[in-house]
Amino acid sequence: MNAVAPQTQNKTLSPLAAARSDVERMEGQFKLALPAHIPVERFARVVMTAVGSNPDLLRADRASLLEASLKAAQDGLLPDGRDGALVIYGQKVQWMPMIAGILKKVRNSGELLSISAYVAHEKDKFFYRLGDDETIEHEPFLDGDPGKPRIVYAVAKTKDGGTYREVMTVGEVEKIRAVSKARNSGPWTQWWGEMARKTVLRRLAKRLPMSTDLDDVIRRDDALYDFEGAKADAQRNAPRSLAGKLDALANTVPLGAPAIAHDAGVGDVIESEPNNVTTGRIEQGQEHDAGQGGRPDDDDRFPGDQPTSTDLASRRGREAKEAGLGTRAMPGEYRAEGREAEAAAWMEGHKSVQLAEA
Repeated sequence: MNAVAPQTQNKTLSPLAAARSDVERMEGQFKLALPAHIPVERFARVVMTAVGSNPDLLRADRASLLEASLKAAQDGLLPDGRDGALVIYGQKVQWMPMIAGILKKVRNSGELLSISAYVAHEKDKFFYRLGDDETIEHEPFLDGDPGKPRIVYAVAKTKDGGTYREVMTVGEVEKIRAVSKARNSGPWTQWWGEMARKTVLRRLAKRLPMSTDLDDVIRRDDALYDFEGAKADAQRNAPRSLAGKLDALANTVPLGAPAIAHDAGVGDVIESEPNNVTTGRIEQGQEHDAGQGGRPDDDDRFPGDQPTSTDLASRRGREAKEAGLGTRAMPGEYRAEGREAEAAAWMEGHKSVQLAEA
C-alpha cells in the first residue's frame, strides 16, 4: 500500500513536485548504492537540480528517470553535467557518465598511475610518432581561437611503468558518432569535445588493465550506440570475393541492366538491354541494329518481328554461359512467380551452349 499511495498523490501534484516526491521515495535505494563520501541528500539535490534545469526530463518516462539516477548512484558519480548527465533518447532517460566522471573513477580506483584525454586543434603543435620509441607531443595554442579540432588522444600509465596511447582523427570520432542514436542531439551537439575525449578513452580502455566495474562505467552508455547495426552494415558493404560478387549480381540485376563482357571484370559493361522490356515485346523503334552495337545473329533470329521476353531470356542464358557463369547466375526476376516461362527459356539458352560445346 505504501508504494501505491505516493503514485496516487502524484496525480494531483505539479510535474516538478511529483518528480521530487518520486526521488525522495528512492533515497533508500540511492543510499545503498552510493559510496560513503557522497551523502544521499546531496545526490538527491543534484538529481532534482538536473530535472529542474531540463523540462524535457519532467516529460520523459518517470521510471527511466529514476532508473538512470540509480545507475549514477551505483557508479558513485553525480548527474551534474560534469561527472555525468541524464540524457533523453526517445521518451526515456539514460545515464551517461562524462569524461570527468570516468577519469575520476579511474584515478580513485588506484589501478592506474595516471590517465588523461585531450583534443588537439588546428593551431596547436601536435607530434605523434610510432615505432620503438612511441611518443606524443602536444603544445596547445593559447593566444585566441585554436581552430577546429584535429586530433583526439588519450594516454594512460600503469603502476608497472607501462604507457598506453590512443590517437584518433576527427573523422574517426565522427564515425563513432554516426552510430549514436543521439548523434544530432544531446551531448554530441552540446559537448562535442567531451564526447570526443570519451570516445578515444573508450578505445584505449580496451587495452588497459582495469576492473569490471570501471569498464562498466566507461561503457555505461552503450545502449545509445547502434554498434550491431554498424557491424551489419560493414559486413554488407565489405568487398566480396569474385564468386560472391557474381552471386550478388545474379540476384539483384534487373531485366534491362547492363550485361557483362566475356573477358570483363566484375562491373565492366559492354552493352545494355532496352529499358522498356517487360513481359511483352519491345516497343516499335527499339529493335537492335547490328550497325549500332547490336548483334547480327540476334536480328537474324527474328526476321520481320521483334524478340519476345522468352527470346530475350534465352539469349541472356546463352550470354551468361558464354561469360563462364553457372545456372546460379539466372537473374532474380526470372525466379519470381509468373515468370516461369522466362526462367525455362533462360535455362534452355544456357543449356544450348553446353550442347553446342558437346
